[in-house]
Amino acid sequence: MPLDPFALTIIFIALGLGAVVKSIAGAGLPLVAVPFMAIFLGVEHAVIVIQVPNIVSNLWLIYANRSKFREMPLHLELWIPSAVAIFIGVWFLSSADRDFIGVLFAGFLGIFLVLIWLKPEFKLSGLTNKIVTPVVSVLGGFIQGSAGASHPIYSPLLYSLRLGRESFLLYSGLLFGSFNIIQVVGMLIFGMFTLQHFWQGLVALIPLFIFQYAGMKFSSRVSPALSNKMVLVILTAIELKLIWDVFIG
Repeated sequence: MPLDPFALTIIFIALGLGAVVKSIAGAGLPLVAVPFMAIFLGVEHAVIVIQVPNIVSNLWLIYANRSKFREMPLHLELWIPSAVAIFIGVWFLSSADRDFIGVLFAGFLGIFLVLIWLKPEFKLSGLTNKIVTPVVSVLGGFIQGSAGASHPIYSPLLYSLRLGRESFLLYSGLLFGSFNIIQVVGMLIFGMFTLQHFWQGLVALIPLFIFQYAGMKFSSRVSPALSNKMVLVILTAIELKLIWDVFIG
């Protein structure tokens, strides 16, 4: 067994929580799962292990909403800068000091939480502009590559497209699924993604299938407001633990 029972339990809990959020909101699997796993396994390990279940989760979303393919905008000004920045972010993750990565990761999550708690309706306007979008995409891509959780950066861009629910879920699956593939390629090039990580990712598919299926079945019964509050409470608790580990522990 590539992981001890305690670590395996942590991955099950993290993937279970993340999969439920993913099935309801179309994104959020790494946003919830990576910080939770990072507390016990480290940021780099968590970002690598999440890749296999995240790819499968996004493929699932794409298949479930495939009827909306004709409605998909392309927006190369979003995809191309992100792809380049993701590769740079993976390189940074492979070479930077682990303590510094922990501080950076806690900082990314902290800024997102402060914005949402202080201003729940927070949205950036005009993000489809051809100048603003590439800039935000570079930042989001770097965070995706180095921290594995860029939904707080990309969500305003995606919401600005004004897509229907199914189209939004499909676009999210396509966007983040392609990001995951770029990450894995980068991790292979830099010698980060090992056979052990692959097997750990396969084990993580078990809670993903169970909880994402359950979430997709019951998502219509959960209001967006309630689901958002649940996610924020979970992330706040995780952020407090990360701060404790980085600055006190």
